[in-house]
Amino acid sequence: MNASSSSSQTQRQPKSKWLVWAQLVRLPNVFTILADITAAFLLTTSGPAPLSRLILVVLGGICLYWAGMTLNDVFDEAVDREQRAKRPIPAGLISKREASIGGWCLLLLGVLLATTSGFIPSDLMPNTWLPMIISIALAIMIVGYDGPLKSTVLAPAAMGSCRFLSFLLGASPAIALTSLSSLQNLGDIIPRETLAIASGFGIYIMGITTMARREATGGSTQHLIVGGTITTLGVICLAFAPQASAAARSYFLDIRSVFPVLIGMIALPVLLRAGRAIRTPSPPFIQVTIKAGILTIIPLAAAFAALGAGPLWGGVIFCLVIPSFLLAGRFRVT
Repeated sequence: MNASSSSSQTQRQPKSKWLVWAQLVRLPNVFTILADITAAFLLTTSGPAPLSRLILVVLGGICLYWAGMTLNDVFDEAVDREQRAKRPIPAGLISKREASIGGWCLLLLGVLLATTSGFIPSDLMPNTWLPMIISIALAIMIVGYDGPLKSTVLAPAAMGSCRFLSFLLGASPAIALTSLSSLQNLGDIIPRETLAIASGFGIYIMGITTMARREATGGSTQHLIVGGTITTLGVICLAFAPQASAAARSYFLDIRSVFPVLIGMIALPVLLRAGRAIRTPSPPFIQVTIKAGILTIIPLAAAFAALGAGPLWGGVIFCLVIPSFLLAGRFRVT
């Protein structure tokens, strides 16, 4: 074996298997899941109790997200070999079989943890089947997006549906669904404002995903214009979603004046970057826009945590920006 060949093999060997998995699951993004699931729970319960249910549903959501990221690379192996050769599978840092096993195990574990969150004994709320139902629906949409829908026009809607279900998953352990026979009335069981907020996040991510379809090649502005428009609609939905409440409830922020302005201020940098990407549709500008759009989920979620549980909890969620941005300098976000 010559020196150049030995050097090449050394470069291909990972320093740590954990770092390889961190690249595979796009570690910085996990804080967006931690943020929106926790925010949904805090908004629904006005606090972190029962803590055991919150912890389990967050862990379930993280496992489902990591499953989606891992299976995404499994399904995209051929494309990544051409466009993203440094990703762990095409780079030879992990085998496709190992990643596939890990992804499917994470998917199953996520559903099990989420389901369990609805049956932890609590004096504050009854047992509920809703986390199981939503986690299964989320798992199906994850596989649908990673597999058959990725190359179709339905891909952005599928990704938006995943984020929609993710927010609902966070709220689900605190929403009573004591029997599966109540499924026909599911729309009456989940609060309107929760559905509206989840829809806002879903539309927002649908727009970001639409813009991301050209992130590797750049060029056409069609996806960027459509994606930017959808992202803006998602922001508007998030800003006014709390007003959809069917029953009067007490919030920590004024939902008719202060809160819409807060959401607008948080989202403005993303919308400005989207405008720049439309004017200059090159991969670097598009990728910066997508990265900012994804990580901005954290302050958006923090705003909803502050709305439902107070400024302290909003600040706690907002602090997740720090590890997310630090890790984003080392690991890919998109």
